[in-house]
Amino acid sequence: MNRKNKIVIGLLFSGVFTSGLYAQNTSPYSYFGVGTFNNVDDARNISLGNTGIALEAPDYINSKNAASMTAISSKNVVFNISGIGKYNTISSNLGKDNRFSANFTNFSAALRVSQKFFVGLSMQPATTSDYKITSTIPIEGTAGEYPVTYEGSGGLSNWGVSLAYKINDHWSIGGKVKNNFGKIIRKETITTSSEVEISRDVRYTGFSYNLGTQFKKDFSDNFQLTLGGIVNFGSKLVSKRDVSYTENQDYTNSITTNLSSKDSALPFEMGFGFGILAKERYRLTFDFTQSNWDKIKNTETSEQYYKQKTYGLGVEILPERRRTEKLSETFIYRFGLNYDTGYYKINKVEIDKLEATVGVGIPLKKVVLNVGYGYGIHGFQKNVAIRENYHMLNISMNILDTWFRKRYLD
Repeated sequence: MNRKNKIVIGLLFSGVFTSGLYAQNTSPYSYFGVGTFNNVDDARNISLGNTGIALEAPDYINSKNAASMTAISSKNVVFNISGIGKYNTISSNLGKDNRFSANFTNFSAALRVSQKFFVGLSMQPATTSDYKITSTIPIEGTAGEYPVTYEGSGGLSNWGVSLAYKINDHWSIGGKVKNNFGKIIRKETITTSSEVEISRDVRYTGFSYNLGTQFKKDFSDNFQLTLGGIVNFGSKLVSKRDVSYTENQDYTNSITTNLSSKDSALPFEMGFGFGILAKERYRLTFDFTQSNWDKIKNTETSEQYYKQKTYGLGVEILPERRRTEKLSETFIYRFGLNYDTGYYKINKVEIDKLEATVGVGIPLKKVVLNVGYGYGIHGFQKNVAIRENYHMLNISMNILDTWFRKRYLD
């Protein structure tokens, strides 16, 4: 990669990495549960409607399905760095509020260690809790109300190790182990004749496991079908809570309690997908996942959980296989649509999400730069109390390197 390309890519990523690790989603909905789940996938997946269960990954790391690593060439080691910038417009009966946030979303690496065995490492910010909400609470025995402010910060991150095995030219399997950890801070400030602040610091830790498989078949020179499936096993999160009460910043009383792992958990999830490649240029992808949030209880907040279903559809247009003279002739174009039913109710209303995306892949020497734009609505139903309309810019850089090359001497 020449000096000019390095400078351009560095400038693109400098704006993404300026915020803290948990500043990815400044949303009032991040108050609920363990926070808002971040989209930590590569910009390619996001631009394809957040699909990828049945996508091969010869030149990037597909975190949707560990089995996809078996497409990596024996000559390549792949590094992935991803980031996101997001501009939210939050609407309610109290008016509108505009917010911008940006951060990195994924750092990972993968390589082939033998003819059929592959390994990968990743670090991702999994959830975000970042909000500030002003409301009132009633004064007991009167018609009056006290002003109260709710603030939150923090979230969960994870380190992961992925393994994949290529059974034959058509079928591969893979799995991933993740260590989830992090702290969420919730503050309530109540203003009466004095000011009382209640702070709850909850620390989480726990392991999660998932399995994946892919099957690929060429039916002709112009038609290829790929099938994929994943299972993410439920994860218990061991929790510890520190609670402090402060009055007028003069008096502080703190207590520490251990939460039951039954009250803090991530759900069992399963999904499947398919991909169709026609004429080696046109790819169609579809994903469906279901998360059993209805089996999870959380005592920190009061929302009601239900079974979550997510649908994704993507279209990718690849360049023609011929000698090219312009960089633009090598571009890869992507379009996607994603619908998420959500997994919790607020005032008996389900909070769903609809998102449309477009993107482009730019192959450079030993680097593939993926850029995607998305527009979404969080709280798509008409009767929600708060609706978020957001614009997002996703950027990922996939670096291809060669290790273990034999040296030849004249």
